[in-house]
Amino acid sequence: MSDIRLHYIEKGEGRPLILLHGNGESCDYFEHQIDCFSKDYRVIAIDTRGHGQSPQGEKPFTIKQFADDLHDFMDEKGIEKAIILGFSDGGNIALTLALKHPERIEKLILNGANLFPSGVKPLYQWPIEVGYHIAKRFAGKSEKANKNAEMLGLMVNEPHIAPAELARLTMPVLVVAGTKDMIKESHTRLIHNSLPNAQLAILNGDHFIANKHHNTFNAMVKAFLSGYTFRHSTPVDLPVILNLRDQARDIMRSYGNTFQWPDGYPTDAMFQKDIEQGFSHILVNEKETIVGTFALIPSPEPTYKTIYNGQWLNEKPYHVIHRIASTPDSHGVLDAILNYCEAIAQNIRIDTHESNVIMRKGLEKHGYQYCGIIHLLNGDERLAFQKSIS
Repeated sequence: MSDIRLHYIEKGEGRPLILLHGNGESCDYFEHQIDCFSKDYRVIAIDTRGHGQSPQGEKPFTIKQFADDLHDFMDEKGIEKAIILGFSDGGNIALTLALKHPERIEKLILNGANLFPSGVKPLYQWPIEVGYHIAKRFAGKSEKANKNAEMLGLMVNEPHIAPAELARLTMPVLVVAGTKDMIKESHTRLIHNSLPNAQLAILNGDHFIANKHHNTFNAMVKAFLSGYTFRHSTPVDLPVILNLRDQARDIMRSYGNTFQWPDGYPTDAMFQKDIEQGFSHILVNEKETIVGTFALIPSPEPTYKTIYNGQWLNEKPYHVIHRIASTPDSHGVLDAILNYCEAIAQNIRIDTHESNVIMRKGLEKHGYQYCGIIHLLNGDERLAFQKSIS
C-alpha cells in the first residue's frame, strides 16, 4: 500500500484513460489532452510521486515505485483496467506497470519512452549526467540540490528494461516520437519492433510534441483508440480493396447517392497506381480483417487548380484524401481515417459529391471548411473542402 495520496485531475466519463507526465513535469503538461479526450473517456491525469502537488513520501524515488504507486491508485479508484498514455518517464512508468501487471492495461500509448538511458541522444544525455553529478555533490548541503539530483538521477540511472521482455505485452500499443525527439529514432523503432502488437508514429516535432503540436498528437491517438490499425497497402491487398470499392458504391446508392461512383469508377488502375506510389492505406480491425481503405496523396491535384464559387483556405502544399471505402458493418471508419490523415498532414483538401451526406457530415464534424466547387476531369462537379491544422 502506498504511503502517499497522489494528486490528480479527473474529467469525463467512460473507459478510464490515465495520463502520466514526464520527469520534472506535472499533470498540467496534458492541458491540451484532458478536455479533448474527456469527451469520450474518463480521463485521469496524475502527478507522480514528488512531482506537481503529489508528496514524495518515504519510499524510493524510482520508476518501479512510481509504477507501484499507479497500481495502488488504480486499486483505490476501483479501476480494474485502463488505457494508459505515458509521456517520457511516464511512458517508462507505464511500461514498468504493464510488465508487472499486464492484466490491468487495455491499451498503451508510449510517447518518447526509452528502455534504458543510452536510448537518449548523447546531445541531451551528457548535460543531464553533468548536472546530476554536480547536484549530487551538493545534495548533502542543499535541499534544492538533493531534489535536482533525484530528478536527474531518474534519467541517468533508469529505466532498465530488456527489449526481449516486451514480447510478453500483447495489448495494443501506439509508440509515438517526434522527428526531432531527444530519444534516438533507432531506439524508438527498437521499442516498436519488440512489441508484438504495436503501431509506430513518427510525427513532425520534438520530444514535447503532445504539448507543442497537440492537434497532430491528439489526432493520432484518436486514430489508434478507434480500434483500427493502419498500414500501407500492398499489391496482395488489391482484390480486397476493389471489393471495398464495390461495397462503398452499394452504400452510396442505398441512400440516394447514385452519381459519385458510377459503374467502372474509380477504376482498378487508380487503386493499383495508389498502391505502387505508396499512397494507398488500409484499415484492419481487431480481428485482423481489412475493413477500409483510402489514399493520402501529396499535392498538386490537377482538378484542384481551378475552384469556382469560392477559394481555397491557402495555397500552401497540401495532401488530398481520395477513394475512401469501407465495409457497411464497420463503424467509425471515416472518423479514424480523418484522424489518421490529420496526424500525418497539416494541410488537407478533399472533395465529395453533393449527395454524399455521410461524408459531408463527417467533414463538418472534423472542422473542414467548404471552399467551393471543383470539376473532375470528366467535367462532373464536386464540393471542395479544406482543413489547415496549426
